[in-house]
Amino acid sequence: MLITDNEEYDLREFLDPIVAEWFFNKYQKATKAQMMGIPLIHKHKNVLISSPTGTGKTLSGFLVILNELFLLAKSNKL
Repeated sequence: MLITDNEEYDLREFLDPIVAEWFFNKYQKATKAQMMGIPLIHKHKNVLISSPTGTGKTLSGFLVILNELFLLAKSNKL
């Protein structure tokens, strides 16, 4: 699956409300790297994000992991 530069997502549809609230209180908006990477990572796709330093590549991966931990905790599976 290839996502083009023209596609944008509302990351709230992929994130637990608590995680989304933290993210959007900390950052005004998602970067293009995050907007393109997080939906695919959330869907358990293999993703390679190529983007300049400081564009949120690492946070993209960690945010999905944190989100999954929140979901597991909510369902008492953590």
